[in-house]
Order: sequence, then structure tokens, then C-alpha cells
Amino acid sequence: LDKKRPHGKPLVLTARMSSAATPPQAQQAAPDATLAAERRVTYLLDDHIGVHASPEASLRKPHTVRLTDNLVVDCGLDKHMTMVRSGGDGWSPAPAATVRRYHTDAYVAFLEKIELHGKEVANEAANYVLNNSVCFSETAWPYAQIYAGASMHAAELLATGKADIAINWSGGQAHARRDCASGFSYVNDVVLAVLTLLQSVERVLFINVDSVHASGVEEAFYTTDRVMCVSLHRHGDGYFPGSGGAKDAGERAGKGHNINLPVERGFSDADLEALLPPVVEAAAARYQPAAVVLLAGTGLLSGDRLGCMNVTLGGYSKAVECVLALRRPTLLLGGGGYTTSIATRAWAAATSLACGAAPLPLAELRPDHPCPQQLSETVMGNENGAAALAATREAALERIASTPARDPPVVPSPPAAAEASLPADGAAPAGAADKTAAAGGSDPAAAEASNGTPSAAEPQPAAAAQAPAA
Repeated sequence: LDKKRPHGKPLVLTARMSSAATPPQAQQAAPDATLAAERRVTYLLDDHIGVHASPEASLRKPHTVRLTDNLVVDCGLDKHMTMVRSGGDGWSPAPAATVRRYHTDAYVAFLEKIELHGKEVANEAANYVLNNSVCFSETAWPYAQIYAGASMHAAELLATGKADIAINWSGGQAHARRDCASGFSYVNDVVLAVLTLLQSVERVLFINVDSVHASGVEEAFYTTDRVMCVSLHRHGDGYFPGSGGAKDAGERAGKGHNINLPVERGFSDADLEALLPPVVEAAAARYQPAAVVLLAGTGLLSGDRLGCMNVTLGGYSKAVECVLALRRPTLLLGGGGYTTSIATRAWAAATSLACGAAPLPLAELRPDHPCPQQLSETVMGNENGAAALAATREAALERIASTPARDPPVVPSPPAAAEASLPADGAAPAGAADKTAAAGGSDPAAAEASNGTPSAAEPQPAAAAQAPAA
């Protein structure tokens, strides 16, 4: 894929984008050139992710992520962000103990046995699948460890103020449940990443823009108000996974914090622009999240072999831009995308937007790159009526307005700023412990494991004050 670069020669990595390095087209297209120059973008990748492609799990395409990584480099975007590879001083695949922050012990133990002892546990597979779309390939566990480890490390970078935007296109496997797989989602890296963020921040806004509903994420945070879920997806006609109805609003503390935007086949750019930005802006203004997780799947793009929608690359780019415009620490994940040439270009374009550049046109792709220069345009009949979309939008806005208005959050500061705020003796400033407790500093996953509540992020009650000495 990289004919001009000798094999084994490392890439030149730069920590942040400067205005001097900004391409001319980026300076013209970025809505806020100063903001674009100040973005600290980190891109996480694994050089061997493509080997986990499986003929059995034919719709799972990890080689699409590898092709995206190469396209990003070939377009010069690596010069505008930090690219962190797995291993060494980078990040590591998620160990079993970390995955158990959300998933059950029995399910994780089953995944661990598949690679080397698959025959022994073959009869157990039916106990760990939610539907008949699941296919456990022999590398399902190491593959899941890679994408989950990248998402959790990306969340840590955001939570500690070391990055403004973190990208993991292999992540976004949002269908797995605590005790079973769904689709080709073996480990729910989205839930694990959100739990990682919730250890440091009070509230997280999760946004799903894909042809499929993020069912596992909705289920995990359905009863908590520490996560607001907004999901735009295709719904109805037996389309996978079948969840994500407009009336699913959340329960208990999470009531009103689950907003679904179900649409029909043929969904277009105009439909997307009329529906998504108003809801995202209203959710951010009302909920005031300290961090945002965007599952930027490409299943809604025209030509995807499963999505059956009419969104173009320009429309997809506007959807990504409306989330980046919130100016909150943002985690970008890949999610669905079942046509390699489309997913590769879309994720490369989203990467350029994160760096503050314009979406990459076809003319700027390397001529010898295997990503096709021309994509077949598939136009589906649009089954979305203007009145129905308007009703969906208004219902979502009403639900958001019914939730409590929050104060602006404390956004994680860069490490240098955090260290400068400490006293000379290195002790934490007065009141820091109180702020940590108020932000839900205890591990939400550990809280769930201890009390058995269905919510993945239910906050623990404050400890009782110690009685004064006599």
C-alpha cells in the first residue's frame, strides 16, 4: 500500500498541528482557523489489524481500517496529528481484567478459549450469542482486545487532557452485551470507553450516526443520567438489530436521556441536515457534556451494501462537523461500514476534518492507491417524508427540554496546565477530593459489579461522614 516508503521505515510523528503546517485548502475551509490549529489530535492504529479478517465473518472488515490508516498517511494527514501505534510506548490491547469492567467473567473466559481451544468450547457458543448474526472466528478475542484497548486508551487521553480529539476507526463495536456477542461486536469498546471517561468527568454525550442502532450502548446506560445517548439510524422492516424506537426514552435516573432518531431507507443529505444538527446542538446546550463520543459509521452512505441510504460524503462530513463544532473533548469511532471503498474514504475525510482541513476530494488521493477513484452511486427510493422527520425532530427536542439543565462542565486540562496548578509540595489543591467525588470519581463499572444494578454507569452514593471524635 505504501510504494514510496521503504518497508520498516517509521513515520515521522508530530505532536500537534501548527498554522504554518496547515495546507492552503485547510486554511480556506476550516470555519475557525485558530481553533483548527490548536486542536491536539491523536490517531490510534495497529499495523496488524488486517490479519483478523475472516471468511466466515465476511461482513467484518478489519482490513478496511488498515486501508484507511494508509490512506490517511498517503494524504499527508499524519503530519497534522500524533499517530500512536500499539505496543512499545504506545497503547496495548485490552487485557481480560480490563474487559471485565463491563463484561461478565464467564463470557470473557469463553472468548479467551476460542483461539486455542475452540473445539472444546464449540458447544458453549450458543450460550454467548444474542442473535444468529454472530460468527466467532478463531481470532475474535485478540481482535476484540485490539479495538477495545485502542478505544479505552483514546478515552484516557481525553480524560487526562492529553488530546482534544482521539480517533480509533477500528472501534465502535456497539452491539455486544455484558454477557454475549451481537453481530460482529464481541466486546463493546464503546461502553468501556465511556466508563473510562466517567472515572474522570461527570457527563458524556454519546452520538451514533450510522445505519444500525447502537443497541448495546443504549442498554448499558438506559438507567443513568451520566450518559445521554443520541442515535440516528435506520429502523423497521426487520433491519438489524431491530431496537432504537423513538419511544425508548430511558428509565429511572436515565429517563429522558435516551434520544432515538429512527429513519427509513433512502435517507438523504437534506434529511440529515434537517434532523441531526438541531438535536445535537440542543442536547449539548441542555446536557453540557464534559466529553463527546461519536460513532461515525459509514453504513448510511450511498452505496453501502447494507445501509440502503442516499447520504453522500459531503453530507456525512457535515454530520461530523456539527459534532466537532461542540468544541468538547471528542472520541471518534468507526462503527459500521460494509463497503470498503466507501468506508475508507469517509473515515479519511473525517480524519481531515478533525485536523481542521476540508474533506479530501477524490483528486487528492494518490493515483496508485488501491482505494477506487470512482464510486458507484446507488440511489434508493426515499421513504422518509418531511412531516415524519419533522415530527421525529420535535419529539427529540421536547424530550431534551424535559431533562434538567446542567451547568457548564469542567473540561480536562492539558497535563502541563494541571501540573502548574499544583502547590510547590506537589499536594493536590484544597477541595480537589470534593470535586472528584462530585464528578463521580469512583469507577462506575466497579459500582455495578458490587451492587448488581443494570446500569453500567450508576453513580455510587457518597460515603457516610465519619463521626467526630469525643
